[in-house]
Amino acid sequence: MGWLMDTKQLLEVSPENSGLIIVDMQSEGCERHGLTLTPVIKSIRALLDRFRQANGNIIHVQSVRAKDHPEFTVFGKDYSLIENTPAVEFVDELKPLQNEIVVQKFSHDCFYRTTMEDELRRLDLRPCRDRIIVTGIGSNNCVYHAVIGLHIRNYFVIVPEDCIHASRLEGQQFALSQFRSPAYNFNVTVTRSENIKIAGDVKKRALG
Repeated sequence: MGWLMDTKQLLEVSPENSGLIIVDMQSEGCERHGLTLTPVIKSIRALLDRFRQANGNIIHVQSVRAKDHPEFTVFGKDYSLIENTPAVEFVDELKPLQNEIVVQKFSHDCFYRTTMEDELRRLDLRPCRDRIIVTGIGSNNCVYHAVIGLHIRNYFVIVPEDCIHASRLEGQQFALSQFRSPAYNFNVTVTRSENIKIAGDVKKRALG
């Protein structure tokens, strides 16, 4: 049984012991996902604003490729997400602030040969203690690898389903089914962003 299976229950996180990861919200990828991504961008932005207001830990993941990447030179994939081009710029609504961390990755996996683990340590976000919220695209590839990477590193992982998106419906269904399965749900919880309450938010509401 997962650490919190009732996803309608409020999930309270503290700014110090949680992090928000936003995966691949870049021009080319978002354009590929189409208009159905619009409400997802809005939901991510609302969650991002709350983390910023609480001075929470925020990591933006940026997927980039060099033209000599094996995806293109060995496996024949069409060029995409080429570094230092407009394709890899973050969408306007989710551009990182100057003081926010950007982790560049070179595959679907935000841990493989990246600075992700170093940044988590620098933020003092610890396995078996802290909660990491994962948002972004695509649910069944880059978001999936981020969630599983955190899962196997023994973090508590929160996936707000209104803040992730796949380019195809079956991709969304696959990812959510996996996250909810017994293989993962002991430290991965699927919820909605409105059920995530940052400690400062909760105190302000109580005072109000």
